[in-house]
Amino acid sequence: MRRIVCLLILWMPSGWLQAGESAGQAGAFLRIGLGPRARGMGDTYTAIADQTVAAYYNPAGLGFIKEREAAVAYSFMTFDRRFNYVGFSTPLQHQAGFSLGFVQSGFTDGTARFDNGEPTGEDISDNKWAVFMGFSLRFSPKLAIGLAPKFLYSKVYDVSSNSFGVDLGVMYRPVERLSVGLAYKELGQSFKYSRNATGLGDQTTRDRLPRTLRGGAAFDVPMSGTVKRVLFAVDYESVQDQPGRLHVGAEANLLDKIALRAGMDDKDLTAGFSVPFKIRERRLRFDYAFIHDSRSGIAFGSQDISLAYQF
Repeated sequence: MRRIVCLLILWMPSGWLQAGESAGQAGAFLRIGLGPRARGMGDTYTAIADQTVAAYYNPAGLGFIKEREAAVAYSFMTFDRRFNYVGFSTPLQHQAGFSLGFVQSGFTDGTARFDNGEPTGEDISDNKWAVFMGFSLRFSPKLAIGLAPKFLYSKVYDVSSNSFGVDLGVMYRPVERLSVGLAYKELGQSFKYSRNATGLGDQTTRDRLPRTLRGGAAFDVPMSGTVKRVLFAVDYESVQDQPGRLHVGAEANLLDKIALRAGMDDKDLTAGFSVPFKIRERRLRFDYAFIHDSRSGIAFGSQDISLAYQF
């Protein structure tokens, strides 16, 4: 029975257990998106890339951050999947920025089945996590370049692997309210699994993470009255061996406090908000996003929440 389960896992790419059109490729959990602000805006963040998730989208954005932030995020996802994040970012001297982040994804207690659909009586689990650092240097008030070394770990059933690679990014602000960004991700990343699935010796398979190129632009429009400004953003994402994906989103700032967001993550509608507040003069922010899953019906989707501390 264990051999049958192992054979099925040997055939299955490491990203198959993640939702979305990129599920047939390794490392799909890294293409879900990160943080309620970005996801509420349709996952359009390559040209914004601030806060603790900057290194995830475009490490160059760290060169423009102005204050330290620590944040935790949790995703409520379908099919008992987990997706959690904790991160920290800070500006550095000499026009630089740094961040450290940890992402954990997967599920437990999945039912293993034979090829005819009958349960085998065993449970399987999928556990993946990523640790990444981001660093950026601003060469002028308009231009920053960054990189994000990233260590990945994957364990499916009783087989594990790890990988190390890097993301690169550039951000340019030609005028005061316009920003453009470009990020090239998953360079050098691959998972190598060795399994004795048949009892005839180890069998090795390598899942290479597809390289991802994302380009985006963001434009901040000042307003008057209750709505103080509106931020418009667009991203185009090209994943190796996959069709391109378009992301669009907007964020309205109300009274310089509450933010409302909406967007389109390829085919999925998104929405969200953030509310700042203080506890004993400490500045915190609550963020929420809902991401509709167009493949699962009108009422289905995932929800992201996060709590950030700015200091």
